[in-house]
Amino acid sequence: MGTISYEEFTSGCLEFLKLSQELEDGWEAKGDAQKEGNFYLIKLERIEDVSQDCLLPCDKDDSGKVMDMKDSLEALGITEDEDLCPPDPSTISSVCSKGIVTYEYHITYSLSYSVPVLFFNAYYHSGKLLTLEEMWKRVDLQHSEQILHRKWESLTQQEHPVLGRPFYQLHPCNTSKLMAEFNKGCKGLTTFKGQRYITSWLSTFGQVIGLKLPICYFQCL
Repeated sequence: MGTISYEEFTSGCLEFLKLSQELEDGWEAKGDAQKEGNFYLIKLERIEDVSQDCLLPCDKDDSGKVMDMKDSLEALGITEDEDLCPPDPSTISSVCSKGIVTYEYHITYSLSYSVPVLFFNAYYHSGKLLTLEEMWKRVDLQHSEQILHRKWESLTQQEHPVLGRPFYQLHPCNTSKLMAEFNKGCKGLTTFKGQRYITSWLSTFGQVIGLKLPICYFQCL
């Protein structure tokens, strides 16, 4: 079986959360674990949006000629010997407002499928949310063909089960089948529940949208 009960979900999440705190990986608990379906984990992560062209605002001169990087920097009053990577993120975003995207990941529980579900949103520095089309374009290349072939059944926008707001989600319809395969590969282990289940699940589904788990999580299984 690749499903887990809500009690097993909350127990596994709390074990995962304890390790995350030790690793300073940023996960936090939200909701009421005693209320069925109400407990979830959340993490905010700011990453460079490599899919954006992110051109400097002065990439053409008055005649319409495209300027090279040096010309563009000089137009902004930046010399070559200046520090082009200031530590203040606001300084970076003033040059390229879409260069950094904040991802908000939520690990929730599906009462219908009896498996964890990864909900998430992503927004630019301005606060503007990425559209569904933009999220499809950001699917990890290793999984893009599989996900985008059935994109309306794989990565869609749904109402968050606790917050009641629109979030993107990786649909849980095939989760139990996949996790059952993991279970078969864990022969000799006492159980494929708890932290082991959550970590294996998250490492599989998280990478679809760019969420990577530090290897330390697996060294502690």
